[in-house]
Amino acid sequence: MATFPDDELSRTMRDEPPTHFTLKIESFSLLSNSSLERYDSSNFEAGGYKWKLCVYPNGNKHRNGEGHISLYLEMSKTDSLSPGWEVHATFRLLLLDQLRDKYLLLQDAGGIPRRFRATNTQSGFDKFITLKEFNDPTKGYLVSDTCMFGAEVFVQRESVTGKGECLLLIAEPLTCHYTWKIEKFSKLDEGYHLSEVFNDGFNNWNIKFYPNGCDEEKGKSLSLFLCLDDSTVIPSRGVYLEAQVRVVDQTNGQHVEDEFQGWFDDSNKSWGWRDFLPLSIFLDQSNGYLVKDVCIIEAQFLLLGEIEKLPQNHKKKRFC
Repeated sequence: MATFPDDELSRTMRDEPPTHFTLKIESFSLLSNSSLERYDSSNFEAGGYKWKLCVYPNGNKHRNGEGHISLYLEMSKTDSLSPGWEVHATFRLLLLDQLRDKYLLLQDAGGIPRRFRATNTQSGFDKFITLKEFNDPTKGYLVSDTCMFGAEVFVQRESVTGKGECLLLIAEPLTCHYTWKIEKFSKLDEGYHLSEVFNDGFNNWNIKFYPNGCDEEKGKSLSLFLCLDDSTVIPSRGVYLEAQVRVVDQTNGQHVEDEFQGWFDDSNKSWGWRDFLPLSIFLDQSNGYLVKDVCIIEAQFLLLGEIEKLPQNHKKKRFC
């Protein structure tokens, strides 16, 4: 497991909760006073791989973590991967300040990916936070003996032989959130409808919505797609992002959502689902998705970088 100096790490605070995984630990004192040196979370999936969080409540003594909480991301379920596998991933590990509802976020400065392989399945932070700061009641990290950690993982794989691309990562990925309130749903025609254009700071987007479904799902499901607006010009590059799209439950708070991670370019300007939500469930007003002839659609995504196509003789993805 590689060691990274503190001056190569970035510590920030943010409002948004973790994208991929949350670990809530109640009675933390029981864990820290137990004989367990570390606690491993259950598995979660991100970027097509299985991961888990590893928490050392009293610091990883083998990595000079005394006086701290040590926190790591570890690949799991790797037995099915091909021999010699390598995965490059950027990741962020988080801790909730429960008093201010903000998250302490720790990541590598510059967004440089770390390498995971069979001989090195774990990476993270030996000195994630000092025990003094963690236990300080004014900081909000440990409240009523309860704390909450989180993780976000963004994977870059090798490209297919004979093709290539250069992924230009953004050091501080941009978060974009858009809410579309659709009124008089019953008056909509059966074709598609586009939201207003919204901007992530660089590119223009909209949501394409088929109230009666499209293609083989027509008459069966709502169909939803996130689209690059035609006003966005990206002559040789794609836009790489992770997105979540949801239909809001206005009554019960049980939203229906799905997510994807991928890239958009001039030949691939939309991504979404023909079978996002069955109409039988959507139209049942007791479920809260259609209330007083109004539905609400939300899209949230992280703009991670841009992808530029390379000549055909490049065999592998480069990280620039």
